[in-house]
Amino acid sequence: MALYTVPAGKTAYLLKVHFNITKSTDVQCRLMAKPFGGAFNIKGLFATFGVPIEYNYPVPLVFTEKTDIELQVLSGNTCAAGGLFDLILIDNEA
Repeated sequence: MALYTVPAGKTAYLLKVHFNITKSTDVQCRLMAKPFGGAFNIKGLFATFGVPIEYNYPVPLVFTEKTDIELQVLSGNTCAAGGLFDLILIDNEA
C-alpha cells in the first residue's frame, strides 16, 4: 500500500507520483487525500493500459499536518500494482 500521514507540525509538498501495473489491462489510478477531520477526495486521476505512469507536478500539491495521503489502483481484472510518491516536508512556523 502507498499510504502516508503528514506528521503534526509539518507541511508536505508532493512533487511526483508513480504507478506501476504488472499486466496489460485497463486500470484507473487515484491520488487521494483526507485532511484531518475531513473526508477523502481525489487530488489526481490517471488511466493506463498496463503502462507505468509517472506524473511530475510543476507546482507541488500542498498537504497540511495530519493529512492522510493514499494511492489507489482500480482494475476489473486481477493484477499487481505498486505506487510511490515524492514529498518534501517543511516544519510549520511556531
